[in-house]
Order: sequence, then C-alpha cells, then structure tokens
Amino acid sequence: MPTYRSVQWSFQNTLVATALIVSLIAVVVLFFAADGWNEAPWLAGVTIAVLVAPLFIPMVIEVGTEGIRVGLAGMTVRTIALEDVVAVERRDYKPLREFGGWGLRWGVTHRNARAYTTTGSSAVVLTLRDSREIYLGVADEPGLVETVRLRVEA
Repeated sequence: MPTYRSVQWSFQNTLVATALIVSLIAVVVLFFAADGWNEAPWLAGVTIAVLVAPLFIPMVIEVGTEGIRVGLAGMTVRTIALEDVVAVERRDYKPLREFGGWGLRWGVTHRNARAYTTTGSSAVVLTLRDSREIYLGVADEPGLVETVRLRVEA
C-alpha cells in the first residue's frame, strides 16, 4: 500500500501537448496531400495512434514499503530502495537544457542524473549513495519530500 502517490500526464505539459498536436495536424495534412488515406490507411492509423498515445500515458510515482516506484503505462520503470537515498530536496532546474526535455531522461549536463518528469521546471531530487541524482516530477513536491525524509530517517 503506497503512502504517497502522484499521477501525471503528458497533456498537462503545454509545450509537449502543443508539439504533439501540431505534429498530428501536419501528419493528417500530409496524408491528405499525398492521398495516403487511400494508399495506406493502416499507416495513417498507426501514425496517428503513435502521436496521440503519449498524451494519455500516465507517469506514476509512489512511495511504499518496497521503496520509490516510478511507473509508466502501468509498468514499473524503476524502483529506488529507500536505504539507497542519502538526501532529498526540492530543486528548480531547466528540463530542456539539463535533460533535453521531459519524460524518462538521462542527464545532458549532469551525466550522473536521471529524470522522470512530465511537466514543470522543478522536481524532487534524490541523491543516492553512489552520488547519482534522480529527479522526480510530481504535483505535490513538499508531500514527496516529507514522505521520503520520514522513511529515510526512520
């Protein structure tokens, strides 16, 4: 049973949603212009599904007895053991510059960092024993910081 749970969606990020919608419009126009609807309707359907699906795939971050779980589309992407966490803080950062955007990202400027975010320019940063940093984007940052601190200090 999780003691903390956050669910975020890509469509909550205005930049990402706008980019996907513009791409979707461009694909539809190109399929009409090239008569792709008649030539390869299955390709049109798959292409549209690939552009629309990311908007509705949830990223879930939970703190439970097994640790901090990051999930995407109902599958666990990563589990972080609470005993590996040595520090937790809320931090402002630049997602585009430091990680190349939002999502499941590896650090561009921080080679020893990973980010699991969908929106915003602030995150809860976990520092692990091996000095790696994990950026977690959640709606209730103070709640996650407090939950992790209570678990780590216990």
